[in-house]
Amino acid sequence: MSKGWKMRATVARIKVKSPIKSLFKSMFASGLLLVSAQSIAEVFTIQVKVTVVEKTCDIYGDGGKNAPITVTFPDLVIRNIDGIAYGATPIEYQLDCEDAADNPALKIQFTGTDAQSVPNSTFKVAGKLRTTDNNLAIKINANGQQLKLNDWFPFNYKTKPQLTAVPVPSDEGGIRGGEFTASGTLSVEYQ
Repeated sequence: MSKGWKMRATVARIKVKSPIKSLFKSMFASGLLLVSAQSIAEVFTIQVKVTVVEKTCDIYGDGGKNAPITVTFPDLVIRNIDGIAYGATPIEYQLDCEDAADNPALKIQFTGTDAQSVPNSTFKVAGKLRTTDNNLAIKINANGQQLKLNDWFPFNYKTKPQLTAVPVPSDEGGIRGGEFTASGTLSVEYQ
């Protein structure tokens, strides 16, 4: 969680039982030894730190809780891939934040490997998801605006952002025909 409250707990005194103490207690109970059990307890002082954070949100695909979020692009004509609108496909996801009524301010982030970071990349602009085709990347949009990889996008729980995935050709072209895959992580946190 990006936000949380930190609180420092007070120092605690803890009594630890030792095998000798148990032996003395047994002997005391049988009347062989008259010693206070309290006097042979070992006392240690420890410091306890506690971090209190808000409950997290659950994000999952249309298949229900724990289902991955998947995007299946339609068949695409390579020469039509413009990186703007052609092939734009909705990213269907479910968002469940139990504590959102008390704190509706959230932020969403998409992380993954940037297509520009690949050696010999022909992508001149960062912020697009790498695919298995080095000449093809995926741009993630939130409410019609690019959500660059690893950047946060603020939103309100009542107006969950509409996410889309848009195929983007490299600056030099050369997209291969066939299937491609890409993967990333979608995260939501309280602001």
